[in-house]
Amino acid sequence: MSLIDKQIADDSSTAGESWTGRDSVRTDEQQGSDHVDNTRDLKSVVATVATTLVVFGIYTIQGALVARILGPAGRGEFGTAIFFPRDIFLWAGLLGGIEIVNAYASRGVANSVSLKYSAARLGLISGIITAVVAATSAVVALAVFAPEKSYLIPMCLLCCLFLPIEHMHLTISAVDRGNEAYRRYNINRLLFALAFPILAVSVFWLIPVPALTGIGVLPLMCVVFVASRLIGLLPTLRGMDVLRNPRAFFAGKRKSDPEAIPGAAKLLSEGKPFALSMIASEVFERLDVLLIVMWASVEQSGYYFVAVPAAGMLTIVPNALAVFTFNAGANGRHVNMRECGLVMGGLIVLQAITSLLFLYILPPLIIFLNGPEFNDAVPFAIWLLAPFAIRGYLQSVDGYLKGRGKPMIGVAARVFSIIVMVIFVNAAFGSMGLFSIPAAACVGQAVSMVIISVAVLREVASQNRTNPESGVSGGESA
Repeated sequence: MSLIDKQIADDSSTAGESWTGRDSVRTDEQQGSDHVDNTRDLKSVVATVATTLVVFGIYTIQGALVARILGPAGRGEFGTAIFFPRDIFLWAGLLGGIEIVNAYASRGVANSVSLKYSAARLGLISGIITAVVAATSAVVALAVFAPEKSYLIPMCLLCCLFLPIEHMHLTISAVDRGNEAYRRYNINRLLFALAFPILAVSVFWLIPVPALTGIGVLPLMCVVFVASRLIGLLPTLRGMDVLRNPRAFFAGKRKSDPEAIPGAAKLLSEGKPFALSMIASEVFERLDVLLIVMWASVEQSGYYFVAVPAAGMLTIVPNALAVFTFNAGANGRHVNMRECGLVMGGLIVLQAITSLLFLYILPPLIIFLNGPEFNDAVPFAIWLLAPFAIRGYLQSVDGYLKGRGKPMIGVAARVFSIIVMVIFVNAAFGSMGLFSIPAAACVGQAVSMVIISVAVLREVASQNRTNPESGVSGGESA
């Protein structure tokens, strides 16, 4: 029986647990302990959200740095070079690794360091597989469907080298996330994000570099990108004794480890449902960028690559909260309908208000960060506000379904939404041009929002019918 099967089977034994995992009837001493736990949990939420804000700010500055060094055409070329390995296959190629490692760590069924060895091997394997798939896809897409951009194929192949490195970082970090070691998790995220802009500044500004522009400087930018990932991985390896015991690191699960600690093969096997969910999510959420890469010029794609991270700031807070909604589901905790409504309603209000603010903030911000030559990125960013607002909501809400071991609901929703997007683009492209692509993304996200929201409400209602005690504690929210 897999970990997720055990989790669902064990739900009857946790009938008295609330969203925070504690009994609904408590002694005074237990209530005092709960207060301490609640304070700690609140600090973890705040710290994780704050870290996500900072990390996204770093990525925004990183994008502006690249845009100023390369210009619109060079920004489009660099975005195309890293599109397949980073935007399409980075997360989809994890093969469910983050979720299943997180689940094992969250349930406390494995030693942290030993699980990190298995997670590292899992990341190495999935990263190599993903690099091959991404490289093949880039060659086929650019050589067959966009031959005018085939000169970028060597750069695409170079950028694929970062995938095994980042996969190891993500799968190892999933152990800290599942163990609720949020301080270490957040510090490693910050250091990993900082590596690229610091290295880029060192190479292009502090060290004398020939005055190259556009495609002339693109190979160096790609080398810096890959090297920064390797540097960023080093802090994540703290405590694993990699230098003293490299053989164990690459071997994954050690022979001395007890059976409770899964090896990479078992993690791959149990991660299949999560892999399908991630693939469906990434293809759906990146379909608009794929269409831009295939149909737009390098200048137009450069504008779009600037607009995407600008509008993507709407996903920062919901993405951070997804860590906690997933853990709530993976821990076997229950949430009542009132708590569910508060979380979902609060996210909708948050995203709506933030979207309205961004209508006024984004235009001057884009020009300030990237320069006046990127003025044409502003209309794309405005069109992308709605789909990114909904995407952020879905990331947080869908995290609970994944934690409950039901990722296939999200797969079905995204596959249906992809079909809706393709139909919409074909119908509207003649009248709307490239703007039909972000409009189609909005329609597709809205369809997924309805399907997944209904699924979450039904899941919570089902839990409360099975475990009626879980519906009476209602004072605490996520």
